[in-house]
Amino acid sequence: MRETSITGSKINYSLTTPCISRGFTIVELLVVLTMIGLSLAVVVPNVSQTLDTMRLKASVRSMLATAKSARNIAQAEQREVKLTIDVGSRTYHIDKQPSLLIRPAATTLEVTAVESEHISENTSGIRFFPDGSSTGGRVDFFLAQQHHTIEIDWLTGYVKAMQ
Repeated sequence: MRETSITGSKINYSLTTPCISRGFTIVELLVVLTMIGLSLAVVVPNVSQTLDTMRLKASVRSMLATAKSARNIAQAEQREVKLTIDVGSRTYHIDKQPSLLIRPAATTLEVTAVESEHISENTSGIRFFPDGSSTGGRVDFFLAQQHHTIEIDWLTGYVKAMQ
């Protein structure tokens, strides 16, 4: 704090406290950087897990929509439509449409289908018929502690997802 006194035209200054620096010490900066580093160490893995969860749910919803679409096409066009699932490459498609990929890469699949629809060791299919029925089946998605299932009823061809 500065004291000033005015006597005539003369101003006298006297410093009663020393001048204080207005910056951060290196110790303060290191503490803040350490706190930021620890926060990132906790947040980044959680964000990665959340992204994988979102990708898996999107893949389940996409296959669910594709299976429903196959049933609708079979009824509308009065022809058989086949949903083909390749467990090895984690892809699926209906008839000659482009294949869709199941993400994330760590996802494992299990397909339960009738024996007549097994194409190869890794590839199976579920066939939808014009009357709305199907060969039936089940697709299980596994990722870490998560498990999602798509079931297709053989009698009605109804497609539903379960968690």
